[in-house]
Amino acid sequence: MSEIKSGELKRELGLMGVITNVLSISIGSGIFLLPALVYVILGPSSILAYIFCGLIFLCLGLCFGELSSRIPDTGGMYVYIQRAFGPMAGFISNILYWLGVGVLACGALMNALADIAGTYFPVFQLTWVRITFFGAIIIFSCFLNIKGIKDSMLFIKVLTWTKVLSLMLLVIFGLTRIDPANIAWQGFPEFGKIGEASILLIFAFLGGELALASGGEMKNPSRTGPLGFIIGIVLVILAFCAIHLAAQGVLGTSMLSNQEAPLAELAKALFGEVGFLIVLALSFIAVWSTLSSILTLLPRVLYAGAKDGLLPDVFSKIHPTYRSPFVAIVFLGFLEFGFAASGSFRYLLVLVTGSSLLIYFGAVLAFLKLRWNSKNQDPKIFKVPGGNLIGLITLIALAWVFFQLTNKELLALGIFILVLILLYIPVAIFKNKKLRTIKKNI
Repeated sequence: MSEIKSGELKRELGLMGVITNVLSISIGSGIFLLPALVYVILGPSSILAYIFCGLIFLCLGLCFGELSSRIPDTGGMYVYIQRAFGPMAGFISNILYWLGVGVLACGALMNALADIAGTYFPVFQLTWVRITFFGAIIIFSCFLNIKGIKDSMLFIKVLTWTKVLSLMLLVIFGLTRIDPANIAWQGFPEFGKIGEASILLIFAFLGGELALASGGEMKNPSRTGPLGFIIGIVLVILAFCAIHLAAQGVLGTSMLSNQEAPLAELAKALFGEVGFLIVLALSFIAVWSTLSSILTLLPRVLYAGAKDGLLPDVFSKIHPTYRSPFVAIVFLGFLEFGFAASGSFRYLLVLVTGSSLLIYFGAVLAFLKLRWNSKNQDPKIFKVPGGNLIGLITLIALAWVFFQLTNKELLALGIFILVLILLYIPVAIFKNKKLRTIKKNI
């Protein structure tokens, strides 16, 4: 298989692009539901779950930041795992990432967009309209993506910062109307309840690390990757905490009867009926922003796997003019459209959280292994102070969260991994055969 250096991709992504992608993916549709869902479990003590999950993701951010500095290549989590543990682990993590997480998430997000539009425009409830809508989104995203990450990022920045600034304005108004009784401390809840709420929040936080998949297109990736990702994670944590405090502080126990749309109720309390329309439009922008970032970044994971010889070489092809991974972009576009239009993603969504947690676990193990084995003392590499301890704490926290998954989720994940292991056997045989042929011809 032909080797294509990641340097052949255009290095057009700066610090703000990485930060934007973290915010775009992490602050998605979930934030419009989370305040009420967490409040139902923990009541006035809900902020504890945000702090707990925030600390886990801050530790993850530090680990992933160092990894992106040590391995500033295209592929993100996949490439870190592959470099640390070899081709089999790389093959499993690559497909887990773009199929078990990315494609399924895109299918869900496209349907969420149609559902949001359908609440105001009933025509979006018609199947043919939804399918046409999905096709338009995919074609538009693929067009921008093939032209290059710079064009895609311009559109993503407009959506993301519209979403973030609008939410922050809503929060600022909300914080001025807080009833202190609604946020008064009433003691620690049961630890098990914090775990139950944490699973919801973990799902909301998931995905921001995909911003690192574009390492081969970053300007000064050893600095841009870690700094942009860590800043993005900190901003996401602060935003989630502020949004929840505003919703809980204004709505209080009324969130129990408004579990499906707590932010819409917050906007209605602040701005009247027009507030509902504002949040409806904002939720549409939020979902589209998240979807656009995933559609843009996911092909880089597939491309990296093909470049490393673990997937068909065709996916590593670079567009001769735009120098983008156009085959990977088009292939995933068809796949995402198929899953969204058929609705088959719904049967596999149980894989998303477990796959993400497993990839995180593998990446943190890679962080520790590369730290222990590395002789590279390059001062330009970002190194986490007390990194070994942070890595071990993060592993324990991830393991605890992982075993909060249901038996159904664990079983589905186990079957999927077994299938991938069986698929890897012919890949390994083919790769070894090709290597022997190359050696004979030398």
